[in-house]
Amino acid sequence: MWKTVVPAAAVLVAEAIIRRRINALPAATFPLRVGPRVQLRRAHNRGLLCSKLAQKPRAAAALAAMAAVCVCRRSGTALQIGMGLMLGGALANLIERWARGSVTDYVYLPRAVIPFFRRIIWNAADLSVLTGCITAVIALLHEKL
Repeated sequence: MWKTVVPAAAVLVAEAIIRRRINALPAATFPLRVGPRVQLRRAHNRGLLCSKLAQKPRAAAALAAMAAVCVCRRSGTALQIGMGLMLGGALANLIERWARGSVTDYVYLPRAVIPFFRRIIWNAADLSVLTGCITAVIALLHEKL
């Protein structure tokens, strides 16, 4: 279980530190170029997933139950880490949404190779959820083989 809790806690702490620093910067700082393909911008949104799940509490409960089963069952390290990354990212966004009423996003990829990523601004918690999903899917596919 520690293989799930440690990544989740790391994401929660890292995202809290990053968001505090991003929100402390004056608005004139943005956009801030980090590299040839990455900019920092500050945007606040209500969060797509939480907005949808707030309208469907049964779906939220089902997702939470599925996550609990995956975390508690005997599974490989990769699946547990993937679930921890997803859990940490989801909790980080959820906690900020409850505390502030919105989620702070700050990573913008204006020159991303995949066009979809040029249209969104996201944060480390979102990246954690995406990475956790990919890790979990690969781990589940590997278990089945």
